[in-house]
Amino acid sequence: MKLNIKKGISYIAFGFLFTLVNINLTINGTEINIMPDCIGWILFFLAIDELGDYTDGKTYLKWISLLLAIFTGAFWILGIVMPETDLSVFRSAVNLVSAFCIFMILGIVETIASDYGSKRAGTIGFLRWFNMILFLALSVLGILALRVIPIEPTAIIAAVLGGAAIIAAIITLFTLFGLRREINESF
Repeated sequence: MKLNIKKGISYIAFGFLFTLVNINLTINGTEINIMPDCIGWILFFLAIDELGDYTDGKTYLKWISLLLAIFTGAFWILGIVMPETDLSVFRSAVNLVSAFCIFMILGIVETIASDYGSKRAGTIGFLRWFNMILFLALSVLGILALRVIPIEPTAIIAAVLGGAAIIAAIITLFTLFGLRREINESF
């Protein structure tokens, strides 16, 4: 099981890299993300089986990850082939499911970190909740911006929350790769 935990944490760390980082190239006027989210979701899909008992009762995360890989892969392809297509409603639904899935996966990672005596367990727990709160705040703000709040204050609040989300994503990546290194060194 030890080798599986190492591999599972590696899949999760690299999965987060793909789901949180976008590197876009413009080729002949078409923007192409060379780090598509779908690869991250495939890595999460693979990670679930590697984590053994930690995912007992949570195998639904494997299948949600597969569905997210399919949907984000379709969005990625459509963005290249038919960039004018408005998929905002579908993307919002996928983003909501993604936030839930990431929240649950970080919960598993927090438990693993705690069981392995990692000093990062508390940070992962904090980031799990902080990322979810930021996602929910940005989602509510987006809904309110459509109907209630004028655009200027909304833009300022969105910029602050978006900046916090970027910082949290970067810290999450470093924390996960640090945990991966810790677990690799413990074997």
